[in-house]
Amino acid sequence: MKIISFSIEDVPAGDKDLILCLGFYDGLHLGHQKLIKAALKEGGPVGVMTFDVAPAVLLGKKENFSLTSTFDKADILEDMGVKYLYLMHFDVQTLKVTKDEFIQRVLKPLNPKKIYVGEDYKFGLLAEGDARYLKQFFDVVVIPLEKIDYAKISSKKIREFVENGEMEKAQSYLGRPYRICGLVIEGERKGKKLGFPTANLELEYPYVFPKEGVYIGYAHSLRRKKKALISVGTHPTINQLLKPIIEVHIIDFNENIYGKVLSVDFVSYIRPIIQFPEIEDLRKQIAKDEEVAKNTLK
Repeated sequence: MKIISFSIEDVPAGDKDLILCLGFYDGLHLGHQKLIKAALKEGGPVGVMTFDVAPAVLLGKKENFSLTSTFDKADILEDMGVKYLYLMHFDVQTLKVTKDEFIQRVLKPLNPKKIYVGEDYKFGLLAEGDARYLKQFFDVVVIPLEKIDYAKISSKKIREFVENGEMEKAQSYLGRPYRICGLVIEGERKGKKLGFPTANLELEYPYVFPKEGVYIGYAHSLRRKKKALISVGTHPTINQLLKPIIEVHIIDFNENIYGKVLSVDFVSYIRPIIQFPEIEDLRKQIAKDEEVAKNTLK
């Protein structure tokens, strides 16, 4: 898949017979996947156009907002068979672009043969553009919203699930576990002294932060998938922190991965963060948590 980054000042020409999917696609959930799979059935080259920054993050409405980074999206889209990822730079000036400017300055140069959008798609200043308006200029296919138990699948709802620690519900909407990717950095090595070494994650993207607590899931490193315990919290029993961090104990794994990228899948919330009276109590609880992970995860 080819990733094409551009701004409204230098929009590239589109591929011949381009089938273009429009949207922000945060999370690339089952509804998004349904739309893209429908576009892929056209048989022509499929491109997905999105922004490099979430509008809510740009406007400072929310610090941790995104379900997927640009790289996460690229990996998923490539696996789906998408040929192009059009990554448009989003800034304060882009916010002021009207629906007609977006059509004339962005979509017309791309010159898609057909456009796919969801039925709730909006574009342009004050979200004045919609699928009906788009149909005046292009051949547009509108994909109905995907629902589970009569509820619309949406990125907003998935963010709520993650923030509430409801990872099974998040997975049912995403079609896969919620994943966070980060760089492994050196910590205080308290876990290693307890007999349960942890990888501390430094996040370089504003992922939605899960509810504080202990989770079971999977860690992906060095092209291997391993069962893991994931702690989201301030570790109050040992040198309590001011802000929560993500620490990952990879089960039956003892390799040095400092400076490596670690991807972590959150499968289930198993308990809250507890301040134990003694360090030994904490060690015993982690041993129990590890057994839960070993016995529950496949």
